[in-house]
Amino acid sequence: MRLFYKELYIKERILLKKLLSLLSISLLALVLAVPAFAAAKPIDVYINGSKVTFAAGSPYLQNNSVLVPFRVVFEKLGLQVLWDAKTQTVTGKSADLVISLKVGSNRATVNGTVKKLTLAPVSKSSTTYIPLRFIAEATGGTAVWNPANRSVQIDTAVSKTADEAAITALIKLSNQYYNEEKAISFYSLMDSESSYTESVSDLNTTFEQYDLKNTIDNLEILSLKGNEATVYTIEHSVRTGGYYMPDQQIEYLYTLVRKNGVWKISDFESQNSTVLLTRDQALIAADVPPADSAAIKENINKYYQYLNEENTEGVISTMTSYGEDYNASYKADLNEFFSSYNITNTPGVSNIYYYSAGEAAIYVESKDKDASEAETYEQGNIFILSKADNGSWTIDDTYNVFYELSK
Repeated sequence: MRLFYKELYIKERILLKKLLSLLSISLLALVLAVPAFAAAKPIDVYINGSKVTFAAGSPYLQNNSVLVPFRVVFEKLGLQVLWDAKTQTVTGKSADLVISLKVGSNRATVNGTVKKLTLAPVSKSSTTYIPLRFIAEATGGTAVWNPANRSVQIDTAVSKTADEAAITALIKLSNQYYNEEKAISFYSLMDSESSYTESVSDLNTTFEQYDLKNTIDNLEILSLKGNEATVYTIEHSVRTGGYYMPDQQIEYLYTLVRKNGVWKISDFESQNSTVLLTRDQALIAADVPPADSAAIKENINKYYQYLNEENTEGVISTMTSYGEDYNASYKADLNEFFSSYNITNTPGVSNIYYYSAGEAAIYVESKDKDASEAETYEQGNIFILSKADNGSWTIDDTYNVFYELSK
């Protein structure tokens, strides 16, 4: 079980004291008015996650373009810097790239090819400023402007390759820690300002109850912009011991962020899951004592009976209780379901295909029809049940194997 918790944000309250005179009120209004005319927040520039320091001049925004002092940016991008004072031309060179820009001209050359600039280079206070996005893209990188914090993130072509490798390694390492049942190491790869103590405890409990091996079958980086990335994976989970759980193929969507130059997992969610159990496998009967077999099937029959009767309390009585809060939430969901649909469930083929002392899995096929619709649907479900001390069996969990229009 992979758990994430919302971080707690604390709002500060500011208390303003009353002023006793009209003069004081006027002075306060004057003071409060000053910030409205204060200079905008300086623009920060990051190249491959590292903040650029400008010794001469500062980046500024003009006509939706960020202009920066050319020398330090060229050097950070690995270019040799040349300045022709006579023609006021800036040139950046590398082994396979030559970029030239001229102050006041909206034309630049990249390896001899003329390119149009959205804004011409500018000379101010003995410093030459150039359009940042053009330089980033001319060197094969990307530039992402964040208006909220007034920053530009440049990722070079080399950096992107390195980032992709780092992101792939991070996802694979998280999977390795999961398989090795290292809860603390697993959560050390997550981005959070709060403690993962409770999450680590929950994950350790899962490791104690289940023995699973998770394999990444496919990994694709869907988006990589600045300090954020989105990754899609196809993974499959195989039970090797512990409590029963059917093998599954699961599609995940990971969200990653880079902080202080290090990639972290900020969130991931299951997008889709498929139970890896064929019908033939589900119909192979397990060796079950007759009394347990009868009790399991009786509970499943009651479950469907109570569903058809829209008997909320009856349905809950067939389920394993995980506490009052869980029961209340499940009851609310059932009531909402019953108020929205009028479905008749007709169970058909069923088979207990897994059994051990105190635990069983039964496969059930059913036909479902909503009174307001003409179509009938068929579905196959797995019910995981456990045996209580008094000998009764209740449903712990369910997994859907298929759901399709009846032929």
